[in-house]
Amino acid sequence: MKYHVISAKRFGWEDMYDHFFFATSEFSEHEALAQFEPVEKMTEKNGRVFPYIGYEFDGETFYSVEYRGTATQQEYDDFKD
Repeated sequence: MKYHVISAKRFGWEDMYDHFFFATSEFSEHEALAQFEPVEKMTEKNGRVFPYIGYEFDGETFYSVEYRGTATQQEYDDFKD
C-alpha cells in the first residue's frame, strides 16, 4: 500500500510538525490536502490585529500544511515505530 504524506506545522516558534498519512487507494493528492480546512484567524502583533489563514484537521488548528509526496507501506511502518 502507498500513502500520501501531509506535514502540518504547529503554531509557535519551534518547527514542530505532525505528519499525516492518507491511503492512495482512498484519497487523491487533492482529496488528502482538502482534509485540512482553511480557516481565517486573527493574531496580534505590536498592538495591531492581523488576519491569517490557518488549517483545521481533526479538531486541531495548524499554521501551514505541505504535501510531502508518497510513502510505501515500509516507510509508513518505519515512521510509526
